[in-house]
Amino acid sequence: MEADHENYQTNDVESDGDACGDECDHGSDHGDSHGCSSDGERSVNDDDFDFEQRNASQFLGLLTCARNVLPLGGMFMKMLQISDPVFKRVSFDSIQDDCLKLYKEMKENTEQVLRKFDGQIGLSVDILRCQKGYEYMCLKAHFIANDWNLRNWVLNFRRINASWGDDCLVGAILKSLKGWDIGNKIANITFLNYEGIDEVKDYVQEAKKLQFNGQLFRLYCCADIFKRMVQAAFEAIAGTISTIDDLMYFGKPSCQWDATYDRLKTAFEEKEEFGKEEYNDWDKPSADEWKKVEGICKLLESLYNAAKALFETKDATANIYLQNLREVRATLTKEANSSDSFIRAVAAEMHKKFEKYWKNMFLVLAIATVMDPRCKITYFEFSSSKYGGDDDTAEVSTVVMAIRSLYDDYSIQFPETENPVSNPTSDSGGESSRQVKRERLSSDDSSNQLQDYQQFIESTSQPLKSELDIYLEEPVLPWTQDFNILSWWRAACPRYPILSRIARDYLPVPMSVATSMDAFFTIDREISPRYASLRPDVMNAIMCTRSWFPDELKSTIGSALGCEEMLEDMEFVEDLYL
Repeated sequence: MEADHENYQTNDVESDGDACGDECDHGSDHGDSHGCSSDGERSVNDDDFDFEQRNASQFLGLLTCARNVLPLGGMFMKMLQISDPVFKRVSFDSIQDDCLKLYKEMKENTEQVLRKFDGQIGLSVDILRCQKGYEYMCLKAHFIANDWNLRNWVLNFRRINASWGDDCLVGAILKSLKGWDIGNKIANITFLNYEGIDEVKDYVQEAKKLQFNGQLFRLYCCADIFKRMVQAAFEAIAGTISTIDDLMYFGKPSCQWDATYDRLKTAFEEKEEFGKEEYNDWDKPSADEWKKVEGICKLLESLYNAAKALFETKDATANIYLQNLREVRATLTKEANSSDSFIRAVAAEMHKKFEKYWKNMFLVLAIATVMDPRCKITYFEFSSSKYGGDDDTAEVSTVVMAIRSLYDDYSIQFPETENPVSNPTSDSGGESSRQVKRERLSSDDSSNQLQDYQQFIESTSQPLKSELDIYLEEPVLPWTQDFNILSWWRAACPRYPILSRIARDYLPVPMSVATSMDAFFTIDREISPRYASLRPDVMNAIMCTRSWFPDELKSTIGSALGCEEMLEDMEFVEDLYL
């Protein structure tokens, strides 16, 4: 990709004319500033100062690559400069160079981890925009590492355009996969753009055979289907929403649908307030409009609760999705048959959108759910009895067939890890007893009797049970909200070596491109102009390294400055801006 020259700007962290004097040198190749005395001569302490300055630049580079902070000025930099004047003499050019150096070092380690990784990787592709209208791609790899910790690593963050070649979305994805050399590990991809997916799929299939004949390769973003359903509901009362915004929020609409839902709910609960004299000159919703608001709020309640559970869970794994989505589906199915014609029409439109998503995503959602020891097949039997539809009954057999087929594939692919176990009722003592009997009979010349006895043993002995049989037959675990499924599977690896591989491949599947606050946006999300102004290589370096840094190391970096609370506040403000 060509450098975005019109967006590129080079800034000092903080310009301060008093720090160096008029003759101070600000112009080295790497942007380093060197100390000087008031008459232009180097002072005796300049070597020490340059060393401290170099350390300060490296530290700010580390901070930039680890935390959601850009040291381009503001209160944070002023605080640093008050605590240590050396920060006044660090240029942003120098910080950028240190960011690139750190990125190069960390990328070597990241490449090594991905190269040695023997499981499957899921990809997600997010599209962001800047104020000038440019689009940016954020390509992430999602997998569970050998230590059973979830990794959500940015592989590439870059500007894209609609032209052909490496600058278009598909071209950028393919170039990145080839650069990282992980095509043989890719299992699925979740993104919003429907065009060009076949090119990525074909590239992956050149290196590996996709499971279920590639049926699960293209995944649909959960946050996107929620947004589409909610927008359908809001469009039905668009005029009323605008009136409420005028009454309560100075006419400013919200760009996040969860906030709009909260506004509608609050407005309905306080609707009697609008009958007061101070609202006489304002337009207010009619009784019929208030009734529609009430109906929409009830309709969206299950979506709102599910979205909060799914998108606000830190490092959510795929096993938590199906149960929440099942409740959404049940609500839409019920309301699509409502006696209220208005709600019935809105719910039917939402239900239509959801069913398309459900049909495409059910199998991968189901496999991840079976890998939850609190659910297994028992959850599907429960949901079949609770919701009672023909489709729900058929789902049980569909899930059983799918998980057995998947287990058979893994058993063939990893035969050395298979751990068949005999029926628990057939203990080692019984087997030893049979062996003794065979030895005694073998000393007898009656070969017919020996043959008859061997046939008897084969007809009465219990067949070996697979890991899958044992796992499914064991009782499900009690349901607890704080259950750590990755810790459970880490401990269960020796007992279920094949199933643990399936769990490790399906639990990290990215069900949603956007999470947290980003999942609720109803408009195109933008990156900060400060990030858009960076050189492309620096922007990519910062976005990648921030995802590679372990959380515990990020906290250590903030603690080293003694300003962890301020850093968290700045990161929150940056997130709000984004």
